[in-house]
Amino acid sequence: MFQFVKSFLKIIITLILAVSFILYALIELDIRYPSEISKEEIDSKYLLESSGFIEIDGVNLHYAIDGSGPDLLLLHANYANLIDWNPWVNQLKDRFRVIRIDIPGHGLTAADPSNDYSMQRTVFLLEEFINALEVQKLSIAGASLGGTIGLHYARRNPEKVENLILASPGALNPRIRGRTEPVTLPKPFEIIAYFTPRLITESLLRSGFGDPDNVSDKLIDRWYDLLLREGQRDAQIARVNQYVSGDIDLVLSEITSPTLIMWGEKNSVVPVELAYEMKNMMNNSTRIEMIIYESGGHQLVQELGLQTGKDALKYLMKWRGDDDE
Repeated sequence: MFQFVKSFLKIIITLILAVSFILYALIELDIRYPSEISKEEIDSKYLLESSGFIEIDGVNLHYAIDGSGPDLLLLHANYANLIDWNPWVNQLKDRFRVIRIDIPGHGLTAADPSNDYSMQRTVFLLEEFINALEVQKLSIAGASLGGTIGLHYARRNPEKVENLILASPGALNPRIRGRTEPVTLPKPFEIIAYFTPRLITESLLRSGFGDPDNVSDKLIDRWYDLLLREGQRDAQIARVNQYVSGDIDLVLSEITSPTLIMWGEKNSVVPVELAYEMKNMMNNSTRIEMIIYESGGHQLVQELGLQTGKDALKYLMKWRGDDDE
């Protein structure tokens, strides 16, 4: 019996060492599994009719503009992309000029040559993009990371922002809240940039849905394809390693824009209790409304796109004095 246990442990140790060696070799030799997909191949598959590109401080930024009317900017979540907003755009474009971007290192926007994915850099690029479009006033809707970016932009540019819509912003996540330095991630985490099975993307999405069974293969495939675009894996790992939400308590207290907060009751990333805390902290906002979605998780735009888009339209039309929607 003892000999069997000894042999079994020897096999396990050998397997661990072999796997460790293979992963180390992947990094040292810069071998990716799966291989990166060329920008040309990915772009030909996911470009929209309304897509455009603009260079902002060295970053080739992908954006799309649909419809006409007051300007509305949509900012997606981490790991997401501007296509995820389609259910919103289809409902809003008849009343608004809907502008959406792929945040650097996501979707069809290239990695930032500076390798700076800090909040300061991200907000700066957003400011320069909005200025390039000569936007004077706008409403902003942001999901998760996009909501946090929107908050920082609104704090720095209160004269421009007419409304905020925050869909499960992650800024109050206890893991990052109040930190002035990025969270130190385990070094093995970076192996994801070299060994990236589709299961990683599927698990990420399923953990963000209130009902994991609602995650479609089409959504998984799109996220996975875009993750494999040249340079994106390294960029997203860099953003996670550099992420600091800033003094979010102070930022929230200084927001003056009218705001709609959307949150999923089943949000396992940022618990729903924090929605109420956020609402109370935004005591300088001229108006705060909140919608809690009983069946929703963290990824509200992906899971409940039609419903959240409808609620966003109703909220914005009410602000314009037309609540017949």
